[in-house]
Amino acid sequence: MRSDGLTACVFSGGASERMGRDKALLSHPSGGLWLPTLVDHLRALQLPVLVVSRHQTHQALLHGRPQVQVMLEAPPWQGPLRALERVLAVDSGYPLLVAPVDMPLLTPAVLQQLIDAWQIDPQRVAVADDGERLQPLLGIYPSGAPFQPLLRQQLQQGDRRWLRWLDQIPHQTVRLPAAALRNVNAPADLAALQA
Repeated sequence: MRSDGLTACVFSGGASERMGRDKALLSHPSGGLWLPTLVDHLRALQLPVLVVSRHQTHQALLHGRPQVQVMLEAPPWQGPLRALERVLAVDSGYPLLVAPVDMPLLTPAVLQQLIDAWQIDPQRVAVADDGERLQPLLGIYPSGAPFQPLLRQQLQQGDRRWLRWLDQIPHQTVRLPAAALRNVNAPADLAALQA
């Protein structure tokens, strides 16, 4: 484990309704599949990886990879902010680099840029910005107060909006290459990626 205690957390538990099939199992432009490729990029940075998923196939797919753990998320599945609440520690000192499985063009170099920016001020969230909007599912989130208590409080009020929580906590934006942050959610997005 890294000296800064950073762990990577991949969100791969969505229903992939717009895509019509499991995005984690799509063919990656560099070969392989989306989920194992992202996991391997994070492992290349010497990070332990936690994959949060509702799909048992993901657990089987990653079986045997060193420093990779799959947490099968039990229902009810209520989106990524609820998933984060399940893994963000109550105590400080356990920051998470959160990444979504549906950004297939992420590279270790781009992920390292995010880490470098966060390390300048590790008491604040470092959230990716593609130049047009924030990409809050790619960020580094410290644990403990005020992050985890405010997250839990907001979810208890029935509000699962990630950006609303982000507005309440100390954060900085990190400008990263827009192409690397390309979100691929639907067949048209996939076709454009493969063109």
